[in-house]
Amino acid sequence: MDDSDLRETSQQQWSDSAASWARAAEEEETGASADVTAWMLDVAGLRSGEEILELACGAGRVGLQAASMVAPEGRVLCSDFSEAMVEAVDQRIARLELTNAEARVLDAQQLALEEGEDFDLVLCRFGYMLMSDPLLALTESGRSLRPGGRLVLAVWGPAERNPWLSTILNAFIAHLNAPPPEPGAPGPFALGDAGRLRAMIEEAGLGEAEVAEIETEQPYESLEAWWEHLREVSGPLAAVLEALPEADRTAIRGAALSAAQDFRSGDGSVLFPAVALGATARKTS
Repeated sequence: MDDSDLRETSQQQWSDSAASWARAAEEEETGASADVTAWMLDVAGLRSGEEILELACGAGRVGLQAASMVAPEGRVLCSDFSEAMVEAVDQRIARLELTNAEARVLDAQQLALEEGEDFDLVLCRFGYMLMSDPLLALTESGRSLRPGGRLVLAVWGPAERNPWLSTILNAFIAHLNAPPPEPGAPGPFALGDAGRLRAMIEEAGLGEAEVAEIETEQPYESLEAWWEHLREVSGPLAAVLEALPEADRTAIRGAALSAAQDFRSGDGSVLFPAVALGATARKTS
């Protein structure tokens, strides 16, 4: 499968998850994602009047919070390569009555911006790691920034430090007797090495990058709630699950729930450790 086919497949998978993302966005965000967003908005140093581009915005969780921080003169463009995700963000913007935010379909690896359109800040939470060519996407991000503009991003850290997701992926691999993903292949942990992430940002021409670990936790009401949540919002994971025979889905679910028992509390709730990598850089010219 070539790059264009991979992107088309990924587009469809995330579009299929858009309704679940939209529903989740109506609830207060908790756990690792909320902590990562707080970190990003803090280090971004947002100022009133700034113009911001959010890439791979999903439901616009980060960008729409940023919109209130740069109001009234500043603006935020939330973008995603999934039209269904962008439609969901459009609806949220209308419900929140935000006048300084818009949503647009954009591919982070081929940013088709309007002539003369550039930004003070690019935000991307959990996006670059899923792209077929993250170096190209980072280069495009730099191209969209004004001189002195900033990049703030987050990706998941190593698989072994994120059992909330790696437990399910390991159950898939074991049950299907599949080889593990090749190093650097698009996926949640593709950029989980801090040194590689830093080098890639700098290779993209974005100046000296700083990378920080964000240690956090992922809580769920129960093991069943954990399974259902990831099945609903993880586009590629959901697509693979749905394509399997029911017997395989049942076996993978059972193996994952069994492996996650160590993170279960006496009241039935579940608390997984989680680690993300946050990175910042500034365009020097």
